[in-house]
Amino acid sequence: MADEWTDKRRETTYTEARAVIDAQNATMTDIDDKAMRTVRLNAVLLGLLVTGLQLAPDMFHDAMLMAGFGLLVGSTVFGVITYNESNLYVGPQGDYIEDLAEDDFSDSPWEEDLLKTMAGMIAENYDDIRRNSRWLTATQATLVLGIGTAVVAVVI
Repeated sequence: MADEWTDKRRETTYTEARAVIDAQNATMTDIDDKAMRTVRLNAVLLGLLVTGLQLAPDMFHDAMLMAGFGLLVGSTVFGVITYNESNLYVGPQGDYIEDLAEDDFSDSPWEEDLLKTMAGMIAENYDDIRRNSRWLTATQATLVLGIGTAVVAVVI
């Protein structure tokens, strides 16, 4: 495709846009990975707390333990939401690709239309990454608070 660009500026813009979309995809993959790791850690911690509660129920401060459970469950829910919200554009979709192949653009050259489409994908991806970053922050913050609260439930 690079040999067919009519304008070096558009070709460079495409290359840079493709690099941004690839980097956005890598960023979202990292966010998803962290969310799923946190969910797995939460499952282990919740299992340990349940086991501890069964073995030594008098060792825990009830209100703090329930708060710790709630925070860890909340962290798990936030982690699942984070993972499920990942839906980035990684390139043009089916119908648009067919239009590109047929050069079915009456208003502007195909290169210009493709670049505008990629700009839209980058903007949408940016919004999705920001939203997922916030969900991941909520996931990790409630994990830390849950661990802290569970530790306090034992110490009190």
